[in-house]
Amino acid sequence: MGRSARGRGLPSAPNVLAVETGLIGELLVVTPALRALRKAYPEARVTALVSPGSAPVLVGNPAVNRMLPIAKERRAGAVGLFGLAAWFRSQHFDAALVFHTSFRSALTSALARVPVRAGLSSEGRGFLLTHKARRDRGAYEVDEHLKVLGLLGVPGDGRALELRLLAEEREEAARVLGDGTEGRRLVGLHPGAGREIRRWPVERFAELGARLRESGAEPVFAFGPREDALAEAVHAWWRAHGLPEPRAVRPRTLRVLGALFERMDAVVTNNTGPMHVAAAVGTPGVFIHGPTPVARWQPPGDRWAAVFADDVPCRPCDSPRCRMDRLLCMEGVTVDRLQATVEGILGAGRAGGPA
Repeated sequence: MGRSARGRGLPSAPNVLAVETGLIGELLVVTPALRALRKAYPEARVTALVSPGSAPVLVGNPAVNRMLPIAKERRAGAVGLFGLAAWFRSQHFDAALVFHTSFRSALTSALARVPVRAGLSSEGRGFLLTHKARRDRGAYEVDEHLKVLGLLGVPGDGRALELRLLAEEREEAARVLGDGTEGRRLVGLHPGAGREIRRWPVERFAELGARLRESGAEPVFAFGPREDALAEAVHAWWRAHGLPEPRAVRPRTLRVLGALFERMDAVVTNNTGPMHVAAAVGTPGVFIHGPTPVARWQPPGDRWAAVFADDVPCRPCDSPRCRMDRLLCMEGVTVDRLQATVEGILGAGRAGGPA
């Protein structure tokens, strides 16, 4: 393995920069490539340039030696660009794996004169890369990142995402979940998403939870720090239908959310960061896709089911804003369909796994 990659410009113990400054899910789908790099080059020194909000997903990951979490504001403008390039140059990197597909990411590594710069040729940045492959927007993102490693002769090591949880995070998750769940099938419901266009209607999440409870499962709603309105909408729906307060949790960190998901028998999320968190901890999931391409983001394997409106001609638009009068791609997903899919996952148990 190492000989093949060294033949393409890397020493036996390379000093490598990995660049992925995207969101949580975008960083998690890079973890299989980082694992493959570590397997091929056990002595490599790997520095990961990431966004501060996504950095926690790499805590404890043995594929990374150090993280460089730099906010977008500090990377912006000419001062940020040339300052970061100067720092790159001072580190004498042997290679830059430019997983983030922006022009600026490739430009920074080129200005730093990193000798080997591998990435996907998109956004007009191909001339800045020494090793490049055409981007396939219809392919699974994990496979696209593994393709970048392949440019350097590094073989893949599976497609499974990784989130290395700590014992104290698992203990905190148990405290947050509380008592009274022993012997019950737990279904985590996460109604949030950073963009409204990716959110299944919160009232349908509330109804799904009520139906699952009626069928004998225990729904556990999980909300982030800026999701007060979603939490109140779920509680209001249950009150309006004469139901007792649902079990709802607010994990302190993303990693504690992962530890909570790990305790679930199934998880339901939109196509957002928590979807990838659920996949990374190996919990079966039902993931709701609206405007985004399913093949590009859906984790492969029998544990994870994709649900989307297949009769809406405008999807997938992969757009941050809906151009229609109504969000048809999300409204087209029914509670009946979600319930049937979740119960199918629960019936199958945890059989299967990532491809």
